[in-house]
Amino acid sequence: MTEIQANCQFITVKVTCKHDVTKPVPLRLKRDTKNPNLWATGDGKRVFNSEEWALKSMEMDTPEYKENSRKRIEASRLVRAEVVENYTGWVTTTGDEDDYAADVAELLEKHGDNLAWAGVPIDDIPAQLPAWAFCCREDGFDFDLEDVIDNYLSDNHHEDARDWLVDQKELWDFWAAWSAKQSKLTSYFIDTQRIVVIDRARYEAEVAAAREYLAEASS
Repeated sequence: MTEIQANCQFITVKVTCKHDVTKPVPLRLKRDTKNPNLWATGDGKRVFNSEEWALKSMEMDTPEYKENSRKRIEASRLVRAEVVENYTGWVTTTGDEDDYAADVAELLEKHGDNLAWAGVPIDDIPAQLPAWAFCCREDGFDFDLEDVIDNYLSDNHHEDARDWLVDQKELWDFWAAWSAKQSKLTSYFIDTQRIVVIDRARYEAEVAAAREYLAEASS
């Protein structure tokens, strides 16, 4: 039998007998197969007040459950995403750092190169290129200096510290002018609510398959 350490740090124990509140309360939690009121997962990392939740927690740790969850998320995103026509901006299929591209053409070139490097025959590459991609949102320089200063003062000074700052207008005027100059600083992040279609026929086939998968998973 494997010995484990059951982590019971969030368990509340009701003490019904009288005790001296000025002294520590002696307690003991032990394994009980006849009259249990707590159930630990098989590795002892989590403890629940029902066997059902302990079993569910263990199920959620399995590779099969994680893979099914990933598939459900991906299928749901595809089905719910809005198709954007004539989109020309940044795109990505996964959101991984090395998967972003400035436009669809660059994305296809990047995926085509990866497939070629993986040994996929040239004639088979077009059918394995993305049929669609997620659009991206653009984030510019947006740093809230006032909020940072307020947090610093709250954490390190008294409640009226803000009133003692000198030449605040000078700082805000400088910050507004300096921030306006950072217009070239932009970053792009996956937007799972919008997609651009690359290959209409394959895209529609993938959407149909995603809907079928979600229907089966919910039945």
